Amino acid sequence: MPHTRTFQPDRREPTLTPPLGQHLRKPAANGVLPNGMADALCSSNAPSPPHAQFRPYQPPKGVRGDNRTHLAFDSVASSQPATLAWLRNAAGEGTVFPGYPHLAELAQRAEYRHMVEVIATEATREWIVFRTRGATTKQARIAEIEAEFTRLNVRDVLRRMAEYDGYYGMGLLYVDTGLSQTTGGREAPLLLKPETVSKGTLRALVPIDPVWTTPDSYGTTDPLSPDFYQPTHWWVQGSLIHSTRLLRFVSRDVPDILKPAYNFGGLSLSQMAQPYVNNWLRTRQSVSDLLNAFSIVALSTDMAAYAQDPEGLLSRVEAFNRFRSNRGTFVLDKEREKLDLLAAPLSGLDRLQAQAQEQMCSVAQEPLVKFTGITPSGLNASAEGEIRVFYDRIHAFQENVFRTPLTTILHLIMLNLWGEIDPDITFSFASLWQMDEATQANVQKTRTEIDAQNIRAGIVTPQEARSRTAHDLHSPYDGIPANRTPNF
Repeated sequence: MPHTRTFQPDRREPTLTPPLGQHLRKPAANGVLPNGMADALCSSNAPSPPHAQFRPYQPPKGVRGDNRTHLAFDSVASSQPATLAWLRNAAGEGTVFPGYPHLAELAQRAEYRHMVEVIATEATREWIVFRTRGATTKQARIAEIEAEFTRLNVRDVLRRMAEYDGYYGMGLLYVDTGLSQTTGGREAPLLLKPETVSKGTLRALVPIDPVWTTPDSYGTTDPLSPDFYQPTHWWVQGSLIHSTRLLRFVSRDVPDILKPAYNFGGLSLSQMAQPYVNNWLRTRQSVSDLLNAFSIVALSTDMAAYAQDPEGLLSRVEAFNRFRSNRGTFVLDKEREKLDLLAAPLSGLDRLQAQAQEQMCSVAQEPLVKFTGITPSGLNASAEGEIRVFYDRIHAFQENVFRTPLTTILHLIMLNLWGEIDPDITFSFASLWQMDEATQANVQKTRTEIDAQNIRAGIVTPQEARSRTAHDLHSPYDGIPANRTPNF
């Protein structure tokens, strides 16, 4: 008997011609894999289905709305081994999207959480600084914006978005302007204009776990179209929302042909780091097992003497193992018996284990001291250079992932407060590398001496030097009126 499913006429997906007798699409298993199931599937040697990495993502039931129906023509799985092979790739470290349930399970391990949380916390630790362009100062308006950022909890919200990007490969931030599913209006675009964002309508910024979302329609025919592999609407647990109302956070986007398989998200840090974490876990356990039994006691004795009484030999060995300690004594026949201690060499194990741990840091591009809290060892060892490089990467992450959404949030707040966008107010990311007070004082002293020399040489005027000081974020006189001349 035919069944029904949702049909979206605007959504078009690329088609691939599979070999004869093979189906392109296979239904995926529902639910989270039980404990141990993923490892069992990863150990399978069955070949993966053709084009499995291009298979579109299947959202959970209820995410997509059910307002239109169409006759379905899906085919069942051709065989159980093919389905298990697809599950093996999905649960393992292959090129197939493992699915949100599996990625959520990985987020429970300390190794994955530390990787993601270090980037998320460092990217929002020093936060942003508001500033004005030109010679004008608008401290009153900047104070209003800062208060609104605090009310909306923007800093913590963006930290969660960075965590979603690391765990799942994507984070969606919903702009709540008071519209509900019953009143409607979420399907309409949210334009940065007073007509669509009036004063007092910005209520909250709501982080959305990507497992509850899936795109509705997108273009696949014209690469020159703005909606080419860019969803125009999203389903959020049965509610259709325009893409302009959802701010998308993706730091590692995938090629267009893979976007449907990844639910139009990106590559998660957990998926990238999984083979390195597996190597570390295996190395850590191997070293622990070796330390637990690195030495063996060998007893050389006359086995023929125990031919008639083997239980006596076993009882003797069992008693020795039970009471073995540094305060115990073992009695031997000096003529026929000998006791040897066979020990495995342990030199170099610490280095091998440390290298396996450092490999996890390499895929996340994090210094070991940030990831584990372990400082470098050795003569004149220092992590200052690595930390500076890491801060450069975090700054690039801020510009790549946070800049566009933060600009949109800033403009929404301006419209919510004043009904207009002030182009003179901008923001910049505060530097993560902070100098101590003594170093900052020396830098400011040097800059002041340079300004004095330039004024005496006629290179700059006192007014220009005052303007530079007023716009210097590290100066104690930041924010003073730049166009006012003091009277002495």
